[in-house]
Amino acid sequence: MNCYKFFLIVLASLSIAACDMHPDMHTLSSNKEGSAARVIAANNGCMGCHAVATTIVGPAWKRVSQRYKNTENAKDLLIAKIKSGSKGNWNAETKGQTMPGFEGRMTDEEISIVVDYILALDTTIQN
Repeated sequence: MNCYKFFLIVLASLSIAACDMHPDMHTLSSNKEGSAARVIAANNGCMGCHAVATTIVGPAWKRVSQRYKNTENAKDLLIAKIKSGSKGNWNAETKGQTMPGFEGRMTDEEISIVVDYILALDTTIQN
């Protein structure tokens, strides 16, 4: 791995740690899958629009988890939304912003890891 790629990985990891240190992030930071999900999300631009507990451009991941966690085939549904993009499901929070599709930009495995992380979040919303 060249130094530039290593620097980008370290920078992405530090950005995640600095930008969204919600208690859920601390809880999962020792969890290998949670750490991988956060790095994948940062490297693919997800954290520019999403945070764990607050709406930025896209809905907070806790809200996504809350809405879909008990839905039949929630994982498959969220994977499809990430792959093809989504619009209109969160208009009250996103003011109609479209989430772009990530098929071809993220591997199926990366998308699956991020979705597992989102669905594993504690959905208690603290204001």
